[in-house]
Parts: sequence; structure tokens; C-alpha cells
Amino acid sequence: MVQRTKRVVLALAIVAAVLAAFILLFDWNLLKPYAERKVSEITGREFHIQGNLGVKLSLNPLITADRITLANADWSQKQPMVEADQVAFRINLWRLLHRDIDLPEVSVREPHVVLERRADGRKNWVLKNGDEKQGTPPHIGRLTLERGRLTLDDEAPDNHVVLDVTTEHGADAGKLPTRFTASGTIKSLKFSAAGRGGDVFSLADNTTPFPLAGEAQLGTTHAKVEGTITGIAVLSALDVDLDLRGDDLSLLYPTIGLALIPSPPYRLQGRLVHSGQSWEFRKFAGKVGDSDLAGDLTFETREPRSKLSANLTSRVLDMRDLQGFIGPRRGAKPEEPPAEKQQKAANVEAQKDRLLPDQAFRLDRLRAMDADVKFVGQSVRNKDLPFDKVNAHVKVDNGLMTLDPLDFGVAGGTVASHITIDGRKDVPAASAKVDATRLQLPKLLPTVNLTKTSVGAIGGRMDLAGQGKSLGAMLASSNGRLAIAMSSGEISNTLLEVIGLDAGEIMKFLFEGDRNVPLRCGVADFAVKDGVMDAETFVLDTTDTIVRGEGQISVADETMALKFTPVPKDPSIFVLRSPIHIEGTLKHPKVRPDKMLYVRIGAAVALGTLNPLAALIPLIETGPGKDANCTALLASVRPAAERAGQPVAGQSNRRPVAGKRKSPPVASSEKNRVAP
Repeated sequence: MVQRTKRVVLALAIVAAVLAAFILLFDWNLLKPYAERKVSEITGREFHIQGNLGVKLSLNPLITADRITLANADWSQKQPMVEADQVAFRINLWRLLHRDIDLPEVSVREPHVVLERRADGRKNWVLKNGDEKQGTPPHIGRLTLERGRLTLDDEAPDNHVVLDVTTEHGADAGKLPTRFTASGTIKSLKFSAAGRGGDVFSLADNTTPFPLAGEAQLGTTHAKVEGTITGIAVLSALDVDLDLRGDDLSLLYPTIGLALIPSPPYRLQGRLVHSGQSWEFRKFAGKVGDSDLAGDLTFETREPRSKLSANLTSRVLDMRDLQGFIGPRRGAKPEEPPAEKQQKAANVEAQKDRLLPDQAFRLDRLRAMDADVKFVGQSVRNKDLPFDKVNAHVKVDNGLMTLDPLDFGVAGGTVASHITIDGRKDVPAASAKVDATRLQLPKLLPTVNLTKTSVGAIGGRMDLAGQGKSLGAMLASSNGRLAIAMSSGEISNTLLEVIGLDAGEIMKFLFEGDRNVPLRCGVADFAVKDGVMDAETFVLDTTDTIVRGEGQISVADETMALKFTPVPKDPSIFVLRSPIHIEGTLKHPKVRPDKMLYVRIGAAVALGTLNPLAALIPLIETGPGKDANCTALLASVRPAAERAGQPVAGQSNRRPVAGKRKSPPVASSEKNRVAP
């Protein structure tokens, strides 16, 4: 029995030795045709091992293959799709018995992968049976890439990127062993990136955060990030500190679908968090142009439209940074094609003598997403108008934009607005209701020296509706009313005398100093039809002078033809007073005296040849001006419901300009005035 056992053990030892010798001496290259055939059958592409195939036996055998290639799709002009100088991996035999592929170590030297997608939707990474999902991927414990390269050619959005990746293991690598650089174009914009990341294979894990730190530039937009990304293929989650800067916020739309208004150069820093369909830019702060900007922003990718929600604040808002909202002509950017640059240059040249912007609205972007944005500007910087604060709430719902409120603190008063722009039609329509209350005249015209000693408050109302593809076109087609009223206060007498060209009064005040004249009332009421503003009422009544106006302002062709006739209420000698005409364009108005001035000068010269004292006769004003009916005038430009309140413009009981029909006079002692 013992002898038989010894013979069996010896036989097994001999078999094991022979088997070991066979394995050790076996040329694994004999299996290359089999391996190539099996991979080709599975992928539907030709697979070749052009170099050596080797196996080192252990509990986790090490398999190496040199110079492997996997053919590209037959429609591609780039071959092969995958190639590598060497692929080496260990495989867990025990897990393999349970039909699980576990690769504790994988090392790839100089891999080059080409990914292509044609404009018709064909993808070269879709292998046999046209199935993009090839089952559960193997588990990889540690992946080492040496001088790897990924080339992406995506015709549909015009993306062409080359990504170079390598891994470094050791103490210096730390938690970011993967080093990468990228260059190319994304949607025709120049792209570059560089940085470090975690274990590259964990990118395929949709549950494990992948640490990342790097910088990227797309066109003129530059981003710096540090944080984690989970599941790069499906972008399961993102949590990074983001430093974003660029030349124009609107350039974000082509790349990420975020439709923002054109802006000056900006830089914003905050925390970018993504989960599910939500992207949040939390507690960001920075500058847009010369304005500071801070707040929270949420962008939800949903159907049928994405939605932007934000709460924004600015300590100092420079109004020049909001020019993109009203659509001024913008010059070409360096990265734009020559034909587009030439067209933009021609547009800017055509607009240089016009005041109203004619830049067409981007209706595609207005319809691309919904929005709910609140903004508070604590102080406002503006060289032309004395704004001091702003409060705005912008909503966009399927192409319908509302700004309610859009309120400004102006010249010590307020301007409250409600504006809608309906971009659901090919030619958008808009309406604007604006109420102005208690605007202080000296603050409203701070650069006009003659108003600095004037006092009084101004109110007004604008109610317009129009349609067009730009703001200028909308105003050029607008209909409605525009009215301004001032019910009491004081106005610089020098200002009035300049309007009247009263040389005697001007000389007197140059030597004796300026003084203020009590203002009884001032009313300007325009009816607007097809972009033409017709002055139905224009009266400026003080205790010294009454000024009556008439004429039109055409917003459609940006011209004006206005006439102001000053009539004194007191006698004066040596007067060259005559009506004043304001003509020309809105951007380049011209002021000239009426022909009556030259008639009076000619008469004075003619009479002076007969008798020097007679030359004064044409220059004498007897002061026929009478007080206007301020109560009736103010009542005519404010709704009945507001007659006990502030004098803002309305649409009832309007009276025509003097010269058409005179307003009933009232006594100069009439004191029934309504404070604006």
C-alpha cells in the first residue's frame, strides 16, 4: 500500500514537473492568432499583437503584449483606433473562476486612442452590434499610463482636442498622480488645459470623487479649478473652487448654454457644485467691468428649457457695464472670422451718428432658457445721470421677458419701471411703463452750471409700446405718451435769460450776481405715434417769464424740430429776445434763434440812422406775458386718482400748446399747487 502511494506521488511530481517545464518553455506567441481572432470577433475590428506576447505565472499572472493595434471604423481615415507600445496587466485567477474580471495592476506604455464622431452621428467607439454599452467594465486596482494620448474629433459641435496623459507614482505624486495637458479647438474656439488629477481609472467610477486641480482656456475665457469630479462620463457630481475670467459673459453661451448679456471683461470666484440637473455657483464674488458683483446662481438643465435663478448684489454699479443689455453695436473680437469682423465694422460705422442702439436682439438666446434673477445695486456710478441705487427683478418665461420692478434712485427721487419684451414672435414686441417722482433739478443736470442754484422737484410718466428687432426699432415704432411736470420751486433766472437772449438782463446779473425766480409750474406732454413725439403741451411758467413750446421729435429717423417762445411778464429794455429753434439730430442737435431776432436787429439799425434813441424802440419788451392756469395744466397730465398726490403724467384732459389754443390764465397769486 505504501509502495503504491509512493508511485502515485512520484507520477504526479513527474507530471507537475513536465507541466511546469512545458509552461516555462512554452512560447506564448503561439497563442497570438487565437487571441487576435477572439478580440476581433468580440469587437468587430481587426486586432493585432505585432510584438511579443508573454505570461509570468503566479497567483495573479502577469500578461504582457507588445505593439498592439485595434482597427478604426471602416469609414474613418485615421488608422488605427487604438495602439500601444505595450500593455501589461495582472489578472486575479480566483475572481476569474467566478466570472469576474479583476485586474489588480494595469500598465500601458505610449497608448494612443482616437475617438471620432461624424456630423451624421456615427461614432467610432461603437463596436460590434452597434452597442455603445459593452457590459460591465473590469475592475482595475492600479492604472499606470506612460505618455498616453487621446485624440478627439467631433464634427457636430466642431471639437478637435488632443489630450496627453501620464501617471506618476511615489511620494511626490501624492493624491494627484495623473498629469495632463490638452490643446485644440472646441466649437471653433482655441482650447488649452493643464493640471493634475487622481487615479485616472477612477474617472470611470460613477461613485468615487476624482480629485482635480488645473487651468483651462477656451477662446478668451479662462477657468481655474480645484476640487473633485465624480463620474466624468456622466458627470455624476462636481464640487470645485472656480476662478472664472474672460472678456465677455455672453461667450459662455456657445460652450455651456448659459445665455447672458454681453459684458465687459470680468473675473468671478466662488464654489461650483453640480448634482443631478442642478449647477450652483455659490457665494461667488468678483468684478464685471468696473462694477463689483456677488451672490448665488443656480442653473437647472431641464426640459423643455433650462432655467437660471440668481440673487445678485453690487456695492458699486457702473452703468457703462450694462450697455450690453440695451444692445449697442460692439466691435469685432480678435478670434472672429474676417467676414464677421468686416460686417461688424460696417455696422459700427453706420451707427456712429445715431443715438439709439440698432443691435438686433438675440432671440435664440432669449428663447433658449428661462430665468428668474434679482439684482440690487447699492450705489450707482454714472457720468451723465445721477443714479444712486437700482433694484431689478428679471424674469424670462419661454421668450417673454419682464423687468418688474426696474427701479432707480435718480437725482434724489425715484424712477419706477415695468418693462416687457415678448420674444416669442419673429419681430418682438415691447411695452414700458415708467414713473418718475421728485427728481431734483440741480441733481438731474449736475454738469449744467446754470441749474446749480435752481431748486424744485420733477415728476413724469412714460407709457409706450412698440415692436422691432432692436431697441432702436422698437422706439421708432412706438405709440403712447410721455409727460413731465414740475409744480413749484425756483429756477435760475440766468437760465431763463439765456433762453430769451435778454442781453440787458444777462449783463445785469453778470455784475450783480444770479438770483432764483419762483417757478409756478412746468409741463411737457408729448403724444407718441409711430415713433414721432408731438408736443401737445409745453409750458414753463415763472413769475418773470412764460416759455411756450411746440414741435416734434422723431425717434424713427432721430431728428427734431422744436420751437420755444419766451414771453416776459415785466418790461425790459435793450432786449434781443426771440423764439429759439432746436433742430438737427438727437445725437447732434443745433440751436438757432428765430428769424424775428434779425428782423428786430434790422429795424433797430434802420431807426438808428434816423434817430439814435429810436434804435431802442424794437428792443423794448412791454411784458405782455400772463400767468398760466397751473392747476389745469398739472391736472391734465396726471390721472384723476393721483390728483391729490404727485404730478406725474397721465392721459386725460390735455390742453394744446399756446399758439394752437391758449390755456386759461389765472391770477399770479394763485397758490393751489401740487408738490411733485
